[in-house]
Amino acid sequence: MQAPRKAAAPQLKKSAPVYDVVVIGSGASGGMAAWNLTRKGIKVLLLDAGDRYDPAKFWMAMLPYERREAYARGEKPELGFLSTKEQPYLTPEGKRYDLYRVWGHGGKTNMWGRVSLRYSDVDFKVNDGYGIPWPFEYKDIKPYYDQVDQLIGVCGGDDDTDTLPGSQYHQPAPALRCGEWAVMNAGKRIGIKIVQGRRANLTRPLRGRASCHYCGDCGAGCTTGSFFNSAMHLLPEAMKTGKLQIISNAVAGRITVDPKTGLADGVQYFHRYTRAENHVKAKVVIVGASCVDTTRLLLNSKSAIYPNGIGNTSGVLGKYFTEQFRFHVTTFLPHLYGRETTHDSGIGGEHIYMPRFNARDGKKRDYARGFGMQFWSSGCQNNAGFAKNMPGFGSEFKKDVLRHYPALFQFHPYGEIPPREDNRIEVDETRKDQYGLPLMRMVLNYADNERKMSEEMYDTVEQLVHEAKGELLNYKRNDWDFPGSPIHEHGTVRMGTDPRNSMLNGFNQMHAVKNVWVVDGSSFPSATEKNPTLTILAVAWRATDYLAEQIKRGNL
Repeated sequence: MQAPRKAAAPQLKKSAPVYDVVVIGSGASGGMAAWNLTRKGIKVLLLDAGDRYDPAKFWMAMLPYERREAYARGEKPELGFLSTKEQPYLTPEGKRYDLYRVWGHGGKTNMWGRVSLRYSDVDFKVNDGYGIPWPFEYKDIKPYYDQVDQLIGVCGGDDDTDTLPGSQYHQPAPALRCGEWAVMNAGKRIGIKIVQGRRANLTRPLRGRASCHYCGDCGAGCTTGSFFNSAMHLLPEAMKTGKLQIISNAVAGRITVDPKTGLADGVQYFHRYTRAENHVKAKVVIVGASCVDTTRLLLNSKSAIYPNGIGNTSGVLGKYFTEQFRFHVTTFLPHLYGRETTHDSGIGGEHIYMPRFNARDGKKRDYARGFGMQFWSSGCQNNAGFAKNMPGFGSEFKKDVLRHYPALFQFHPYGEIPPREDNRIEVDETRKDQYGLPLMRMVLNYADNERKMSEEMYDTVEQLVHEAKGELLNYKRNDWDFPGSPIHEHGTVRMGTDPRNSMLNGFNQMHAVKNVWVVDGSSFPSATEKNPTLTILAVAWRATDYLAEQIKRGNL
């Protein structure tokens, strides 16, 4: 007689794990969020739309002819901007917006300009009829600026003004180039303050990283990690805690919502190459995908509860998009003609900066906000493209180029575009990408305010050139860059004290969806005239300190 069979053990299907925190994006904001939370013992899953870069493949310190030969061989640099063929975006008919995105671990911090400027109460407390004030003051964010300076290694001067606060934690500033001395002194003679710059380049070793070797080619990546980037500095430290898991090539599509509670319950994402769809569950979602992709994600995260995008009860999501506008002026300083060629590469950009000086100088102006000025590509660097605009040919032409080369000096003013409702990022439900997600449309228009500001920007450049006895090359006014060129997008998911006109509170937490944080530049109520990355790092640190405390108290 055959023994009776044992009943098969029931097959229990494992339920999908629920992560404490899911972070979307690994650049300045997402990387900071992951680093800060994991060191506090909180488990984090990070979704990145790209993969890890190999520093050994960076095209660092390659000469122009070496790059041409590499391209001719069919090679491509390891670092680069996202192709519009892979991820298109829309603009209004007849309008242009130059959008620069990086999909890969560390995002744009792999190739950023590293200009590290503190915002001030002139920025935070602005009340000129445009937008809303920030929901905190300088005294609230100052401790985080201090911590970021020490963590990432910011070098520069110690000047402290009402528009550009100083720091006691800066590393030594790099030596100024000849032209920078000349223009700084020219500014001093006519009452325009120009100071030593502030950049996230190491001039002294820090935290196991070597100091800058002054190759001047930071945009190609840095194999020695001598400038700050999230991929080489924040993410590895977070991984060492054992609390961080990264899913690469994960293109976030939507934040999903529990229909019973109205809270976020996870993130839908697609594999970048296979397009396979997945979903992860989360108790808390932090968005740090950079302003434009964050805005698109939130607008596409629609549900019966939030038909206009997750948490968009105020109707401001995507609106009040703001940026900066800029132009470039090339000059030669005649007293430097023909001097010997020197190694002027430095830290890969200007060593001086003109802070906003038009806030409280007593002069009444007919425009709102203000402007600052940068001065990269000056002196003897990889910057002889000016020769294409010089007359002549043959040996005499070459001698003339060589004579002009040490005397080159460039001016790059940045003006703030105030937040206006008609400037916006929106999605088009009729146009989809390869994952079936609605494409975004970038709408940014210049107005009379910017045109009036630009007149003083040009006047200021002309005053400095005249005082420095410079000679202008192919100069014309009103020759602006196309919108988007500064790569400083802000404002579409702005912070504020009133849920009726803002998306987030002063700690970057959504007013309407309490378990969603947005920590990148989209949370900024205004753009200012300054580069934003230092403030993004400080704001993300502050926000995740608050989040960690809420988790500790059991409020999430």
